[in-house]
Amino acid sequence: MSYLTLCEAVKQCRACPLGAQGLGVPGEFIGPNPQPEIMAILEAPGGIEQEVGRPVWGESGQLFRTLMDECGVKSYYVTNVAKHRPLVLKGKQQRPDAVAIKACGGFLDAEITMVRPSRLILCGNVAASRILGVPGNTAQSALVNRVFEAELPYGKAPTLVLYHTAYFLHNRTSVWVNKQINDWKRALRNFLGADIPHYNIEEVRCADPRHVSAF
Repeated sequence: MSYLTLCEAVKQCRACPLGAQGLGVPGEFIGPNPQPEIMAILEAPGGIEQEVGRPVWGESGQLFRTLMDECGVKSYYVTNVAKHRPLVLKGKQQRPDAVAIKACGGFLDAEITMVRPSRLILCGNVAASRILGVPGNTAQSALVNRVFEAELPYGKAPTLVLYHTAYFLHNRTSVWVNKQINDWKRALRNFLGADIPHYNIEEVRCADPRHVSAF
């Protein structure tokens, strides 16, 4: 499937109730390289992304683009697990539910097959759950800045889990945010260059949704 065909299919998708939000938001190639080695997967479009039809375009999206650029990542493909904006309750955008994730699954698999990334970046536990199969209620802190091996349609690829950049923008202290952003960038730079430890996905456990055991 060509990129243009895939984009049109995503835009016209009405496979789940979120299709009522408008046109679906396909992934996007960023940078000069038409065949990037890196693919980043986030959670879902926000209000601005839904309106303009482009991924990572709102406040947290712009932060994501800036951090990638600061880490020297000039060419990559970025997309979301869900292709429409989830519902907003009490002013807070909800995570995409299982119905939306399943409905968009074919599109995400097609994007991965099209790009065939040699390295994968997952931002947030929705993406980690979809690609790595970790429990959906696993806290981001149990996964971030760690490298796993993802089973993709064409084979395995080293996969880095990072905080979703939206996590830095909500009710966090400046000291915490500064530290975590520095850790985010350090982990990404190491992932693209220096060797760092790999962890088996079986080591991620969440026996109690209120508690995630340490590694």
